[in-house]
Amino acid sequence: MENTNKLFKSKRTWRLIFWAFIGGVIGYISASGDLTVPKDANFSFSLIYEYDLMFAALALIVLVLLVWNVIGLSQLGAMNDEGENSDELMSPKEKLLSTIIKVSSYNTIVTLLWLVLAIAHAMAPDGPREDMQTYMLVNMISGCVTMFMAIYLQHRTLSIYNKVYPERTYNLKSNSGKEAARELFAKMDEGEQWTVYRSAYSAFRTTNVMLIAGIVLFTLYSLLFGFTPLPIIVLGIILLVQHTVYYHEAGKAYK
Repeated sequence: MENTNKLFKSKRTWRLIFWAFIGGVIGYISASGDLTVPKDANFSFSLIYEYDLMFAALALIVLVLLVWNVIGLSQLGAMNDEGENSDELMSPKEKLLSTIIKVSSYNTIVTLLWLVLAIAHAMAPDGPREDMQTYMLVNMISGCVTMFMAIYLQHRTLSIYNKVYPERTYNLKSNSGKEAARELFAKMDEGEQWTVYRSAYSAFRTTNVMLIAGIVLFTLYSLLFGFTPLPIIVLGIILLVQHTVYYHEAGKAYK
């Protein structure tokens, strides 16, 4: 145990030294003025219209996920339950359903990202140019249509989940997603609940790292392109709220 603690402290010390070194290098370069960006630098990644490559990439990802979701649902409908009583933890149908649930979730998230970016780009204070109005309109309509498709496919996926697992169904008629998730969690056995706890904690730790990385990234962006405090403040608030919720929930066990 003592050797393990020494090894942990040693790794933590070297990690602090490493990040301190990186911070020192970035601070020196920023203060020296050696790192400059051309005034005419353009990072909109455009071919014809502004940010068209970004929206094309989002549309391609959404299209692939939509097709994947539809094909997966059709395959699920054609599969029987003959592998349910095997020694494997999950039958082939359950494995496919697990994959399709993930695909449906990713599809909804990416589609929402496409839609909100399209709306924000079109409704920006400076407004679109006249030659971009058709592009903006098509972009927003496409985002709305695919959003409805993603929501419908997610609903269909969860309906099939309820048929495969009738003992722990997800309440699709609930007006509160939080309440539906709480009911689903209550129906799980101890092993499944432990898996959820472990997965949630891993997600918590990863989100912490990503939020801090985002703060560092936007700090570097401010050093290179001008002071932009809003993204840093928003990420900082999210980080504080996440920790507050975590400590609040953990503190309930001692009340």
